[in-house]
Amino acid sequence: MNKEICEKNMDKFMLLDKYERIPISVTLHLLKCRECRTKVHYLSLAEKYAAEPVKNSPLKTALENMQVKPVSMTKWIIWGIVMLFLMVTSGLFLNRTDRESFAIIFNVIFGLLITAYCAIFVGTNMDFFIKKIEKVQTA
Repeated sequence: MNKEICEKNMDKFMLLDKYERIPISVTLHLLKCRECRTKVHYLSLAEKYAAEPVKNSPLKTALENMQVKPVSMTKWIIWGIVMLFLMVTSGLFLNRTDRESFAIIFNVIFGLLITAYCAIFVGTNMDFFIKKIEKVQTA
């Protein structure tokens, strides 16, 4: 077959999304051209094998054997209690002032602090949460 025709048809085939209908021109070419038909067959097999779950791979074994380090909750609880204490005491202080702008500024800053506290907690203990989610999904 003509190499240019083969390349054009293979390009059309490669541009298709998964399970998209193959154009009739490509189908007719594949029926005539044994070389392109073989390439498409090998590409389909490669996609099939790549989509299968990894079986007995060293990476899967390493992930299964990986131990989750215990999360020390004491420092997080202590800082959470400190933040709650500061929120209550500052709330009492803000009730005595007549300026509403102080309360708004304080609430925005405190909201940002709580958001940062939660983000840092989750970010530093990500593998703990991932393992817990995997255990819940497999159960």
